[in-house]
Formats: sequence, C-alpha cells, structure tokens
Amino acid sequence: MAQVTTNAAIAHPKHAARILKQADKQMKLLRYAYAIPLYKSYLYEIENKVKSKDSIVYKNLGEAYRLVNQYDSALVYYKLAVNLGAIVGNKIPELAAMIGDYETAKKGYELIVQKNKNLFNDTRLYGFANVNKFYADSLDFKIYNTSVNTPYNEFNAVPYKGGIVFESNRIITNQKRKRKNIVTPEFAWDGLGFTRLYYANNAKELRVDTSAIGQWKEKRITLKELTKGTSNDTRILDKPLDYVTLTNKQDSLVQLFSKQFGTKLNIGAISFTEDGTTAYYTRNGHKTKQGYLLEVWEAKFKDGRWLPSMKMFFNRSKYNYFHPAITPDGNRLYYVSDEAGGYGGTDIYFIDKNEDGSWRPTSNIGQVVNTVGNELFPSFYDGTLFFSSNGHAGLGGLDIYRLARDARGDATVKNLGYPINTNKDELGFSVNGQTGFFSSNRFGSDDIFSFDYAQAFISMTGKVAVDSINAPGKKVYLTQRTEIGRIQIIDSAIVDKNGSYTFKARPNRDYNIVTYDNDGVKYETSVKSNDFVKTDDNYAKQLNLINIPLSATERQAKKAKQDAIIAAQENQNTYNRLYAKTVDSLMKLSKEYVELHHPFNQVYIIQKDLDSYYNIINKVKKMRGREIVIVSATDCNGTDEYNEDLSQRRAKRIFKTLNGIANNKVIIRHVGERELLKACDDVKKNIEEQVVNRYSYVFIMDKK
Repeated sequence: MAQVTTNAAIAHPKHAARILKQADKQMKLLRYAYAIPLYKSYLYEIENKVKSKDSIVYKNLGEAYRLVNQYDSALVYYKLAVNLGAIVGNKIPELAAMIGDYETAKKGYELIVQKNKNLFNDTRLYGFANVNKFYADSLDFKIYNTSVNTPYNEFNAVPYKGGIVFESNRIITNQKRKRKNIVTPEFAWDGLGFTRLYYANNAKELRVDTSAIGQWKEKRITLKELTKGTSNDTRILDKPLDYVTLTNKQDSLVQLFSKQFGTKLNIGAISFTEDGTTAYYTRNGHKTKQGYLLEVWEAKFKDGRWLPSMKMFFNRSKYNYFHPAITPDGNRLYYVSDEAGGYGGTDIYFIDKNEDGSWRPTSNIGQVVNTVGNELFPSFYDGTLFFSSNGHAGLGGLDIYRLARDARGDATVKNLGYPINTNKDELGFSVNGQTGFFSSNRFGSDDIFSFDYAQAFISMTGKVAVDSINAPGKKVYLTQRTEIGRIQIIDSAIVDKNGSYTFKARPNRDYNIVTYDNDGVKYETSVKSNDFVKTDDNYAKQLNLINIPLSATERQAKKAKQDAIIAAQENQNTYNRLYAKTVDSLMKLSKEYVELHHPFNQVYIIQKDLDSYYNIINKVKKMRGREIVIVSATDCNGTDEYNEDLSQRRAKRIFKTLNGIANNKVIIRHVGERELLKACDDVKKNIEEQVVNRYSYVFIMDKK
C-alpha cells in the first residue's frame, strides 16, 4: 500500500496553495499519476492544520489511487475523507470487496440500502453476501498465463488469423531517441505508456506457467519542477517526469499490429469481422479541457494492407465512444459510451446495418445489461454477448458476464464466476470453441490469460436400503429445482445387487434424491454435490445411506411372516407363504408350479407357453380343496403406477379361468415391476429381452 511520503525539497508553508492548485489541475486533466504525489505533498505541508475543507483532498486522493488500481491506498484515503465529513457514496464497500474484505463490503451496502433501496444497491449487496455462488462452476475452467504479459498492462485479446491482437502500454525505448534523451510519450492517467495494438501470430503457443507481476511506481515531484512557473502559471508538469522505460525484450512472436491505426496517444479496443476485412477500434480524438476524448473508427483491409480509417458517424464531441464489438457477419456493432440519456456510468449501445450497407440509428441495449454502474468491453462470440460490469452482482470490481435466457425464456445476465472473475477487474473476454482469452489485474497490472472450458461432473455414489436391508432393483432419481421452481430430473439409476447406485452430477449444487416404497409412497433426501474428492482428473463424493422404512404392505407381510414362523413352530404342517421375493418363497413351499409369460403390454399368454397353461388348467379341474397362488409381474417399461395395474390385470385374467373350474381357493399376488427377474437397462430397454420379467407363476400349494 502506498504511504504518505514526505519530500524534503518541498517544506515551506507558502508552497501549500501552489501545490494544491497544481494537484487539482492534474486531477482535472485525469493525470492521476501526478495528482497523487502533489496531493500528498500538500498534506505534508499542512499536516498539523487539517480542516474539514481538506476532505476533498482525501477524497481526490482516494479516487486517484482507485483509478490507478491501488485499491488498498484508495480505501485508506476514502475513509479519512469520510472522517472529515465527505460523502463518498458506495466507494468504501466497493473498494473493500476489491481487496477481498466481503464482510465490510456487505455491511457497507446494508447501510446504503437502509437509506436508499434500489435495484443497483440490492444487487451489489446480494453479490457480496453470496460470493460462494460465483465459485459453483470453478471446475469448468482451466486458467493459463500467457507469454505476452509484461509488468505493464496487456489486455483485451481478440482472435485474428490464428493469433491474437491485444492492447498494451508497454514502453519500448527507441534507441535513436534515447541518445537524445527523448522517450516514448506516457499516458499520465497512471504514469505509464499510451496503449498500442500488438499482434502475436500463434495463439496456441502463448501459454506459460507464470506471469510477469506488475508493480505500480509512484512518481516523485521536486521543488525544481514546481518553481518553473509562477503561482498564476499552472502550465507545468506537461512533460513526463520520473519516467521508466522497458527495454524491448519481447518475444519475436509479438509485434506492433499496424501503424495504419495510429501511433499517437491511445490506440486499442479492436474488433474484427469474421472474414478479417473490417475492423472497428478505439482511438483518442477530439481534444477538450479534460483531455482527448475517445472515438470509434472503422478500418478496411484490402490488397494486403489496412486502408485509411473512417470515424463512425455516432461519435459526438462532448462524449466518449469506445470498446467496439462487431458481430461476425458485420451486421451489428456494439460499443460503449458515457453520453447523456443512459442508465448511469457508461452504457453499452448498438447499431444495426441496413441491407444497403448503411447504418441505422443507435440504440441503448437496455437495462437488463446496463446499470447505474459501468458496462464496458462488450464482445460477441458464438451468438452470445459478453461484457464487463461493476453494476451487477459479482465478486468485486469489474466482472465478466454473458447475456443468456432463463428458464422462462427471458433475457438475463449471468456472471461467469471464479476463476474467470475475482475481486479485481476482469475484462476483454473472447472465445473460440472451448478455449479463449480474458484479461485481469489480479496480479497487479493487467494481464492476458488463456482458458479451456469443459463442464465438470462428479460421481455421487450411495446406497439404498429398505428396513436396513439392501434394496437391489429399486429405482432412484436425482432431481433439482429450476430457477422458476419446477422439479427437473437430472439423472436416474437402478440400485445394483450390492444396494449401490451412482449419479452423474454438476459440482456445488443442491439436489434431491427421490425413490418410492413398494406402495408408491415418495421418499426424498436433500444432498449437496460439494465436498467432493479429486483423484487424477476425476471427482467423486460418497453419499450417506438412504434407508427407507417398510411400506404398509410390506409391514403387513413382515408381520404375517413372523406370525407364520410362530405358527410353523406350533404346527409343522403350516407353511410360510410370505418371503421378501414372492416367487422365490413360493418355490420353497411348492414343487408343483408353472411359469407363464405375456406379450408386451398385454394380459394374455404368449404362444409358446399355451401348452403349459392348458396343462395346469387340466390339473386344477381334477383338484378339490387345494390352494392355488397366482403371482403376476411386468417389465420395467412404463410408470410404476401403470405396471402395478397391468400386473393385477394379468393375475385377474388367470384367476377368472382357474377359479371357475373347481372347488379350490385361488389367491392372486401382483408385484408390478418391483420383483424383476432380469436387470433392467434404463438406457436401452430391449422389449424382447424383458419378456422374462413379464411373468405369471401359478403355484399349486402342497396339502396341509
């Protein structure tokens, strides 16, 4: 953090007014790198006589430090300004977020909301109170540093002819000029160089393990510079002072893009049509008392070179126009402006092209995207608009967002989340398939990062038991509630012979596991897909056992079984009819039975089983006083409710035949798809293979 430093060369009270006047001038001219040491020198002169009017000095210092990305120093001076009665709006909570102090940011916005509840304040408060939400998809991105980065600023990489065009304010010494003690001009906003466009010709070779760390250097101004003019002459400090250059050691892959776009003042924020024949870019244009305004220009590529540029029609002399983004087909141009009539700060606008090539009037993109904060760096890839903003819910500073559709089909803004976004500034997003670039000042200066994107999934494994006994064959579902409250099935599984199941789920989500008992009663368990374990490139989580109580029917069956066991002990001729699986239990009690099968979704007997069916009918005709048990089932196609009904109809069809031909007791059991004889492939249910599950057993029970 930059500290208030003294300067022995300026140490007399008579200089205080001159220093303050010069500091205010530099601040007004947006020369923050010079305003900072001047304000601090002024404070040193009057440090024992600080008055409430000096709150504006502390406030300006805070703002100057903020604009050169020195957030911790900015926070110190804003707090000092508040102590002297200054009103600084949301600056303190915003700066607190940018140094990672979300608790202070949240409390600051809670106080602001109490006084002024509006959409912007509510949105920022929600973001800082729920930062964990922005980490949910962090496994989807792999981030890489790039070799184009220097301790200066590199940002806004745009795909172009297999490489990237990007902006940088790296300061390259001109050897001829160096001998004359003349160096490349600087941009006094932050004391570094003006931005230029550079080209790296192979985007695939730019990834490196580490990044050059940028460290901002505060300027020192001496009495000698200040005494070049009188107290009425503030036309000093117009030339670079205390200036540092960077020797040209850049990789041979990086070169100046094109002199046709200009070499004076700031040149940058470029966007190309898909065919590469048209570019739109930002450059300094009209000069005002506050400096050179920004303008959007168009350039055409023809016969191997860029032709002279043309200024776009919408540029107006009182406002800034910058960060153009053209759609691949060249028919819509997005850009940013601070012109009057917007929603606040800087807004994103667009213009559409007519069939004859002319442009239609400009339009504000609207309040779904634009806020009272700043919206910057629009880009358009794969049919999606991306942009940076400090007005939507986020992690602090500028975050990157995309314009999407919610579950209702309405336009909504989505934060790309960590690790693309952090508590610092992120901007200049580009994507080509599953890879791309973005910029961030998370390490000090602006750097360009590369990324790969692929949705990450985790395997969630658990067990299901019924009354603490493994429940193979039971079906379980993984569900999730959508943004509009609807329940959506994410995955399903059949419990295996060990009682286990596995779901494929997105990490860091809230889910429900749903299953049913044998009476169709629903059981739902809430689970979270966090706290997973990584092995190599795989993620897994072990879930707790889901233990379902017995259904009412099963409880009755269990009681009947227990009663039968007791009865068997009293009477050896009593047989137990009820087991966990009906067919298995009855086979232990009777050797006289027949296995029949049904066509898909039908109640009659298949052709090849008719002889067996007729034989059992003839046997039953000759019997008196026997007990006959019919057990019917279905395959796993169809809903549970439908299959329960179908199995009952199959049993009743056989019952109707056997019950009317002799004086016997005929009992039916219908088990639906609850007692499969062959595992059901939930992905591909082969109707023919599943015939084994469409069974009806007819048991003739032994005599008592």
